[in-house]
Amino acid sequence: MTLTLTAKAGLSHEDLVLIASQHAQLLAAARATVAAATLGEADPLIHLRHALAANGQLPQAGDRPVVLLAQCSTPMPARRSFREAT
Repeated sequence: MTLTLTAKAGLSHEDLVLIASQHAQLLAAARATVAAATLGEADPLIHLRHALAANGQLPQAGDRPVVLLAQCSTPMPARRSFREAT
């Protein structure tokens, strides 16, 4: 099934590994942000900012949260070699 999905979407196995890795990193950053806020850390968003910046996904100045949440497309990861991602 994975081969069929990757072929239809034009994604290689390497692309899927990169996407899964970036998703895991973003999820970990979101969880760390919530934990930091719960503990009352001074800047709990630093974890999320760092993860977004590493993937070129920080919002632009003036972007509205409701618009960002409404966007359904998933940006493709920056092309990196498989070795860089691991």
